[in-house]
Formats: sequence, C-alpha cells, structure tokens
Amino acid sequence: MYPTEEAIGLMRKANRIAALSGAGISTEAGVPDFRGPTGLWQDPELIKQLSATGFRDDPEGFYSSSMNLFSTMAKAEPTMAHKLLVRLQHIGKLDAVVTQNIDGLHQKAGSSKVFEVHGTYRTGYCPECGADFDMAPFYEDIENGRIKMPLCRACNVPIKPDIVLFEELLPEEAWNGAVEAMEECDLLLALGSSLVIYPAAELPSIALINGAKLIIVNLEATAYDSAATVVVREKLGDFAASAMAAFT
Repeated sequence: MYPTEEAIGLMRKANRIAALSGAGISTEAGVPDFRGPTGLWQDPELIKQLSATGFRDDPEGFYSSSMNLFSTMAKAEPTMAHKLLVRLQHIGKLDAVVTQNIDGLHQKAGSSKVFEVHGTYRTGYCPECGADFDMAPFYEDIENGRIKMPLCRACNVPIKPDIVLFEELLPEEAWNGAVEAMEECDLLLALGSSLVIYPAAELPSIALINGAKLIIVNLEATAYDSAATVVVREKLGDFAASAMAAFT
C-alpha cells in the first residue's frame, strides 16, 4: 500500500483528528518560507528588525521591512491542503487546526477552530492602552503612502501586530488550546512542518504520549519520522487532492 493510501485509511478510521500546519502548507500559496535554505530568516538584518527589540527601537523600520510579506499574505488564497482540512471539519472528523503560520489562510479557507501559536498579522494592539485593531486598513494606508506606521489614536504610540516576534513568548490562549487539541486527538496530521522549531515541536510528542497516531506529510525528513505511523514524501497539494477525492 502506498503511503498516501495508508494515510487516507487512517483518516477514515479516526474520530478526532487534529492538524498541525507549518510553512509548507502556505508556500504553495506563494507565501515565503521563513526558515528554509532560501527563507526570510537567512537575512540577519531582517531577523534583527523583526524582533521585539527591533520593533521597540524602530517601529517605522519594522513596518517598512514587513510590508512586502504582509501584502503577499493578504493576496494569497488557500491551497488544496487548507481546503482538505475544511472538508474534514465539515464531515465531523477534524476537531482543530494548530498552525505555526501567521497568514490566516486556514480561516480564509473556512476552518473555524484554529490555534495560531505564532500569532497573526491580521490584528494588532496598542502596547500602551491595550486597544485592539484590525490591521488591514493600516496596511493599505502604508502601501498607499498615507502613513509610515499605524498609531493608536488615543495614545499616539505605534500599534504592534499580533505576531510573535523574536524574544517574545507564545500567546498563552493559543498555546493552551493547541496542547488540549493534542491531548484529545486520536490522529495528528502534520502538514508541511519540519517539526524542529520549539516549543511548537513539542506538540506531536503530546499527541503521541496520549495515544494518537501520527501522519507526516512533508517533502523533507522531520524529527518525528521514526515515531510516525505514516510518512508521506509528497507535495501537499498532491496529497490533499488525493485525500479530498477520498472524502468527497
């Protein structure tokens, strides 16, 4: 039996699937990878700019450095893999999606229970008063040259996107939800993640300890391949298309 067929068989038998998605699920939508050989984090200056210290010291530079990425994310459309998870949700098999991505494509596809452990670029807050903001209008104003960075109208301080920057902790609510999803699932579907970046890399261990089976779909080897029930070395779009046909 081919790995894709074996994976589909496990998905048919499962009652409570959780998905863990990494950069690979969004690169097929044109969103740049962060940590790969040609990823954004290969630029040390960009890493410095997109840190908590970088935002605090030069918020205008932070937005200047980020706008190309944010614009790409805003224009991106969900992939077949995103749509597969929505399909599994609709037929009552998938309980939750945990994602390391900040692009919001799972929600755009229609997933309703998504834990964004690295935050999101779509919303932000004022570090001074804590007011929450939808960031889309600000990004549009920056792109059109109307402003250089978003400011809180009440405090006149730069608004920070809800992204987990270098030097910051993961959002507690999202992390707790992710852990709960791992504890309760009977099958974990890991899509497009190297599973080496901590603390998110701890999540498959939690699922395995609680008796779940693990399917990994990734073109490259991962740290959990030896613990997986099935490893699929296939493009996510191809795998998702096969699985989608099986669950239609």
